[in-house]
Amino acid sequence: MQVVKLSYPAPPDRLETLISLTKSSNLRHELGTAFLQKGTRMPDDGKSTHSRHEVSVILEGKLSTTAGGITTILEAGDIVSIPAGEPQFSLVLEDTRLIYVFFDD
Repeated sequence: MQVVKLSYPAPPDRLETLISLTKSSNLRHELGTAFLQKGTRMPDDGKSTHSRHEVSVILEGKLSTTAGGITTILEAGDIVSIPAGEPQFSLVLEDTRLIYVFFDD
């Protein structure tokens, strides 16, 4: 059993990994938190893609996320699922706290 306290990164950091599960030498699953400040963009430029499936739970705030060519406003209480390899970026409309999980195949 592994127990960690829920914590958030302090700016300028935006992401904090809380739990990483590995199989052999390959990272398999990861759970972490994000604190994104109003008026910022994630990533700073362009789009990001992840080799793992991403699920995020928006706990506080609001962001406009574009993934797979579709733009959606995400707010507290929303859960978003983004497939591996799908280009994405977000504009942070309000200070936002979220929990993310990356799942490997």
